[in-house]
Amino acid sequence: MKWRFVYIVYDIKDDTTRTYLIRQLIYFGLHRIQYSVFNGLISLEDKKQLLDEINNIGIGAEDKICVIELCDRCKGNVIEIGKKTEIKEHIIL
Repeated sequence: MKWRFVYIVYDIKDDTTRTYLIRQLIYFGLHRIQYSVFNGLISLEDKKQLLDEINNIGIGAEDKICVIELCDRCKGNVIEIGKKTEIKEHIIL
């Protein structure tokens, strides 16, 4: 199975829509690293399913969701300064 490292960055005003997105990101095993930023490894199959979910959310005209995929070499160039992200086990909600 092929895996990808992704960052999901979002700015969504509607609480219900934002909460739905957050639950989906957690369901797919991604980890919150900032208030509106998640990252983690995801299989290609799950990534496709997650993108389908994101495309069907129905975000507002001023909302934005960015999905950023990093190759292994690029992932190695990520620099974290400050508190490290606590990795928790995958939780199904």
